[in-house]
Amino acid sequence: MVEVETGEGDGGTAAPTSATTPAAGGGTSPAVCTVSPSGTVIPCQDGQAWWAQDMQCYVEAMAHQPPKDSPIWGGRTDGAIYSCLSYTGGGAFPGTNGFSFWSATPPAAPPAIDPAQLAQQALSTLTVPSPTTGRYPAGTLQDGQPFTVVNAYTWFWTAPESFRALTARADAGGVWAEVSVTPTSLSFTPGDGAAAVSCPGPGVAWRPGNGVWTPSPAGCDYRYPHSSIHQPDGRVTATYGIQWSVTWTSSTGATGTLPGLTTTSNATFAVAEVQSVVIR
Repeated sequence: MVEVETGEGDGGTAAPTSATTPAAGGGTSPAVCTVSPSGTVIPCQDGQAWWAQDMQCYVEAMAHQPPKDSPIWGGRTDGAIYSCLSYTGGGAFPGTNGFSFWSATPPAAPPAIDPAQLAQQALSTLTVPSPTTGRYPAGTLQDGQPFTVVNAYTWFWTAPESFRALTARADAGGVWAEVSVTPTSLSFTPGDGAAAVSCPGPGVAWRPGNGVWTPSPAGCDYRYPHSSIHQPDGRVTATYGIQWSVTWTSSTGATGTLPGLTTTSNATFAVAEVQSVVIR
């Protein structure tokens, strides 16, 4: 707290402290002061005066308050008389770039910029991809509907380009925050009432050289214990999901995390009981 020096008999008026906001992950974000409309960043403090962003000037309670019968008080007895000096970068003569005014309370210092909010803003600019719905077995029945096979290792995977880290940055008033969105796992909810299964990567696409009944080397597979004959329309709807972690860093040194994301896609197919499978 910085106290304004006053003359004898004056009550004195406290200047607001520099605005800071606790940032997620630790640390605080300094207030950023700018000149409109150029956006030039300037010091938020000039001696005992502080920058009032709304008024676009440095304000300070006058050290020697005018008599209460002075017209500038307007008949008021509370508050204080402040000086308002424009930012000139040293290009003006003293006393030619400001005015005095009455205020009941000290004009507010500029709000701090919270890098966590900038990180959220950066996240909103990203298009986080949904998984593609790779699957094997993936043949078609005589009626044309896709199917997999009871008790076979049904592989699931997503295209590698949908399973990659993304970054974005947002800037405001000389402060920036960068958000990183990183895939952590691929899940498969089989649609037959069983719980989801997952693997730590995008999975791998089946190739004929892998063999017909082998498990996925990536661990991305599920075995349906029953056919889908009793399911609605005789099919199941499986849900593929990519889980994403979200972290951020900033120019202030503060870091943190945002809530994780999950993007999903659906695939509908039959689960058939067959003795042999011909893959087309």
